[in-house]
Amino acid sequence: LELIEVEEDLEVAGLNNLIDWINEKKSLTSPALKEELKKRGIATPKGVLLTGVPGCGKSLCSKVIAQKLNVSLYRLDLATVQGEYVGQSERQLKEALETAEYVSPCVLWIDEIEKGLKETSNSGTTSKMIGQFLFWLQECKKEVFVVASANSVEDLPPELIRKGRFDEIFFVDLPNETERKQL
Repeated sequence: LELIEVEEDLEVAGLNNLIDWINEKKSLTSPALKEELKKRGIATPKGVLLTGVPGCGKSLCSKVIAQKLNVSLYRLDLATVQGEYVGQSERQLKEALETAEYVSPCVLWIDEIEKGLKETSNSGTTSKMIGQFLFWLQECKKEVFVVASANSVEDLPPELIRKGRFDEIFFVDLPNETERKQL
């Protein structure tokens, strides 16, 4: 995991739906409210998937989300988790996810998630990693908010984008004329 420094005055233009959603969910992160939700069996927000063309601001959005939630931002590059030995990739992913839990509360930003979860051989390693990540995403009890970004949503495994995996999926597009003026 790589700790990413986040400036205090970051802003994004034209992504009002995302910012409004984050501000609404931030109110659910207070310790007292989290305990109340837990008693009622209501899950707290676990993460979002940001998709869009390269260069449209997904990385900036990850930083803004961490800033809005007032927590540290850690970047996980799944390509660096891939190992050459049997079981190495799965072990390294498990260690990275456990580290995110250890440093919680935090935002765990998985940049270009589709590149790290693309099947490259017949070994089944990627399938195991997907299963491991999905199990962790479902069972994680620590305050780790996942922001996964993808340039190509069609390259993502279908089990990753089905309803219930991420709280929301946001499309981050290139700014229109009004948004460019705002920028």
